[in-house]
Amino acid sequence: MESLYKQDLAYIQAAAFGGLAQGAAPEIVRLLKSATIQIRKVVDAGCGAGPLTAALVEAGFEVTGIDSSAELLAIARAAAPRAHFVNASIYDAEIPDCEAIVALGEPLTYHTEGADADSLVQSFFQRVSDILPAGGMLIFDVIELGEPSLAGRFWSSGEEWAVLVDTWEDQDSQTLVRSIETFRRVDHLYRRGSEIHRVRLFDTGILCSQLAACGFATETAQSYGMQRLGPRRRAFFSTRMRQA
Repeated sequence: MESLYKQDLAYIQAAAFGGLAQGAAPEIVRLLKSATIQIRKVVDAGCGAGPLTAALVEAGFEVTGIDSSAELLAIARAAAPRAHFVNASIYDAEIPDCEAIVALGEPLTYHTEGADADSLVQSFFQRVSDILPAGGMLIFDVIELGEPSLAGRFWSSGEEWAVLVDTWEDQDSQTLVRSIETFRRVDHLYRRGSEIHRVRLFDTGILCSQLAACGFATETAQSYGMQRLGPRRRAFFSTRMRQA
């Protein structure tokens, strides 16, 4: 996968866009602590700048964070120094032994142009199934196909930065593309950067069928407890069942 969340976008992500992880953390911790088995080791897949990683460590879990952005991981290491981190795509990384895997903020949706996203996701489900014990949990969220359209333009700014995002989607190819322009003050000037993020859109019914084929019982929701998700986002709460 091409490098995403380079230095300036990583800084902006950490500075202003950790609200979902912070808001979802209490519900995720509650679910892990109320699981049918004792969960001690958790993988935070696509951990980003580490707000959820830090919350999981604070709750007493042994956490491994995985992310393809070295710049985000540098921030995450400062946020959660007791966690272990791996710089790799979640589709390439070796998943360590654990009882739960969390992929918050749509990390499963990121794919390179031309990648077979469906096969990668299904393979990921099978790898997770092979690792988790019966009663282990896989929690993640994706962007669904459907309405309303997510095409549009968005901007946000802080004291030393600004970001502009132009989004368009093609439901026939199940693809959403974000063109991101960043501006970050360095000394007395602003540095401009750009990234293209390609995101896969998913059918909830197909994902649930794939999870069932890999031995998971799944419930879905449009929130993590009190933390609502954005339009067309859906959270999946999957529990590894015992083999017959």
